[in-house]
Amino acid sequence: MNKKQIGIIGATGYTGEELLRILAWHPNADVSFVTSESEAGKNVTDIFPSLPYYKNMKFQSVNDSANEKVDLVFLCLPAGESVKWAQVFSKSCKVVDLGADFRFDDPQEYKKWYAMDHADPELLQNAAYGLPEWNREKIKMADIIGNPGCYPTSVLLATIPLAKAGLLTQDPVIVDAKSGVSGAGKSPTKMTHYVEANENLTPYKFGRVHRHVGEMEDQLFKFGNEKLNVIFTPHLTPISRGLFSTIYVKTKTSQSTQQVLDILTKAYQNEPFVQVLENQPPSAKMPANKNFCFISAAAVPDTNTVILFSAIDNIGKGASWQAVQNMNIMLGFEETAGIA
Repeated sequence: MNKKQIGIIGATGYTGEELLRILAWHPNADVSFVTSESEAGKNVTDIFPSLPYYKNMKFQSVNDSANEKVDLVFLCLPAGESVKWAQVFSKSCKVVDLGADFRFDDPQEYKKWYAMDHADPELLQNAAYGLPEWNREKIKMADIIGNPGCYPTSVLLATIPLAKAGLLTQDPVIVDAKSGVSGAGKSPTKMTHYVEANENLTPYKFGRVHRHVGEMEDQLFKFGNEKLNVIFTPHLTPISRGLFSTIYVKTKTSQSTQQVLDILTKAYQNEPFVQVLENQPPSAKMPANKNFCFISAAAVPDTNTVILFSAIDNIGKGASWQAVQNMNIMLGFEETAGIA
């Protein structure tokens, strides 16, 4: 079978590197080009010597790639940048945006959370939110995918089944989440400097400040048909990769732990990348270097409170691995092709 040709825009970040690693062994796809404005002209193996599969490939500028004939392009770019290149590439191929420009279908919501106008609101009509377990049919038909954020992926996979079942009250959904340092990207900051991050735990953008709050609320409304507020406290933890969310929700009626687990199990019984744990909560290491989300739950007696636990790899199911899952759906491959 002829393999589909893939391009990666902005390939030197953590998500781009992970895409290169996954696609090196994908049975149905080959990487045709990779771009980097800072490393254009250099061999891929000069930057990533651990990826000898690409020893004959060079980074090029995105402008030089605009006329390349490929079947799908991954955009690994900051908010506000992806849409510019989605305008170019979506005319001739499918697009998966690992940034934020296509996570909202309402440009006003995008402006609210990203403090900028969306550069091409009409393009949102051809886009779908890339959470495969809940949006698979729309992903199949879309030209552009907004790959979910890492925090929203972990929170939504745990909470959507309860929201869809109509169990959640109007009380805020409280999320306490911890992410590895890679979630902050490669550009160093004081907070991500080794001396600051090592042997430390730091909350940041807590309450309703973090941009991912809007994404969580938007999708919970779509699937639960009720407006819910999310109170969100992310933490930076001294691990390279991984993400763990502890989520507190109030239910309209008293639920036992087993009743909640039954709802989750039924929701994901046919899903290859979501595992519901019956007898223990997950740990941050469980999904490392994989596309899995591990979920568990515990009901707190006499309080109508349920605690949900959700663990993913922030670069895996939270970014690049989920992006390849979306690619598989869009291009008609087996959904699990090339994915651990």
